[in-house]
Amino acid sequence: IESSCDDTGAAIVRSDGTILGEALASQNEIHEEWGGVVPGLAKTAHEQQIDNVIQQALQNAGMSESMEEVDAIGVTVGPGLEICLRVGCERAKELAIRYNKPFVGVHHLEAHILMARLPVTSDSNKDDISTTTTYEPSIPFPFLALLVSGGHCQLLHCQGIGQYTILGGTLDDSLGEAYDKTARLLGLPVGGG
Repeated sequence: IESSCDDTGAAIVRSDGTILGEALASQNEIHEEWGGVVPGLAKTAHEQQIDNVIQQALQNAGMSESMEEVDAIGVTVGPGLEICLRVGCERAKELAIRYNKPFVGVHHLEAHILMARLPVTSDSNKDDISTTTTYEPSIPFPFLALLVSGGHCQLLHCQGIGQYTILGGTLDDSLGEAYDKTARLLGLPVGGG
């Protein structure tokens, strides 16, 4: 479950990294007239969409629209907009308690970095786990990562899970803010930063 800023997302991911189903509710139209993300509006939109997004992800994964088939509930716990993160965390906590599932806090930035390690396979039969014989990440450690997410723009040396050295980063505005400011100056639509 992802609610760190202005989009509400959910995915059903198998333990080998295969994404079985996912769903996203964009908030671009809500924030466009303001020229950027308005945290209170983002929080309200998360509250309105989170259940629909979770149900759609389950449906897209071919599961009954119940958490019974899920082994654990993972949720972004930070960094991000606190009032938005709280929506996802509270919903994940409620689901974990109701369905007696482990609650897994996910570091937003580390998740972006580790996406590069998801296995890449040519097998299109994601429903048959027997076709996946071994888990082989597509990028081995160590590797170099350029992370551009929200207020974070960093160049990192990634040695292992939880082992990162920041080689450099932005000093003031995030890349998205720079895009939004430039779009306003040029008279272009703003908010997709």
